[in-house]
Amino acid sequence: METKSEEKLSVIELLKRALKLLFGNINLALFLFLCSLPLFCFLIFFELSLQTTVSLASTYISKLVNSEEDLSENDLLPWLIQTTLLYFFPYTILDLLTTTTIVAASSIAYTSEEEPLGLLYLVGRSFKLCQNKVGGCLITSLYVLLLSTSVFLGLFSGSTIYLYFASLTLEQQIFFNQAVVQDQRFLEQAVVLLDVVVVLIHGTVFIVLAAKFSKWSAGWNISMVVSVLEEEEDSKGIYGSSALSLSAWYLRGQEKRDFWMMLVFLVGALVTRMPCLYYKCSESLSGNGVLYTALYVSLICVGNVVKWVSCVVWYHDCNTRVLRKKGDVEIGSKAFAT
Repeated sequence: METKSEEKLSVIELLKRALKLLFGNINLALFLFLCSLPLFCFLIFFELSLQTTVSLASTYISKLVNSEEDLSENDLLPWLIQTTLLYFFPYTILDLLTTTTIVAASSIAYTSEEEPLGLLYLVGRSFKLCQNKVGGCLITSLYVLLLSTSVFLGLFSGSTIYLYFASLTLEQQIFFNQAVVQDQRFLEQAVVLLDVVVVLIHGTVFIVLAAKFSKWSAGWNISMVVSVLEEEEDSKGIYGSSALSLSAWYLRGQEKRDFWMMLVFLVGALVTRMPCLYYKCSESLSGNGVLYTALYVSLICVGNVVKWVSCVVWYHDCNTRVLRKKGDVEIGSKAFAT
């Protein structure tokens, strides 16, 4: 592959190298496409379930904020349980298998000096690299799942508390509109001020957690790459907390690049989902809903492939610079000793 540069790569350069790697090797692109097919098929079903759950949840929250008496969650609860179970078991396993294969194949293609790589050679090398790493990668993915779920619950609880305060201020506004109060204007302004303060506080918390999630997800993703590609001296893999620690060490001093890199993919995933969530594609199963869902799921899968290929390039960039610095230190130590 091409010679790596002395300086660390920018976000644009990482994406360029990832896309060049994909478009420069048709066998790699074909292999990654085939690897992503099972995840693609499952995601169509999962996203339809997610759309229904979000639609029912928004209806329930709307009734809660408007203080409506009919707050039955009988329809929401089964869908919420189904979507949660689908996410934690089939999705996690399929995503893990897809990720390990993409990382292994991309790394082989990126570091190989043979061009072009044959499809059978790529398949054989990838499975050989992954066969003893799946267990370790599963442990790392469980660590990542625990950490990412904790951040998500923080975002969810913050949103729930905000909606609770919003419902209180709405009730106060209704009360002041209906009641006869001497200083009604002052009290209404106080309610508006309280609403603004609540929005600012929870908006700030949401933005901070979202920014932290983008930055932390860089380390989480690189830890998965480490679990697939790194080996200790006894030929055992590096996984779990060790993989997370090593990825943090690799990415030290690159927080700004990490943040923007992950933010690009996070925003991309949200933007592709929003139209179907807004227009409730799941409610038109016999019409274009499934077609539109399949379309944006395909975009998500393409983005997922580009993300993991970029992470592989990212890892090799970090690893090369770390090894170069270590070599410079060793050379300096020997020169000083002589």
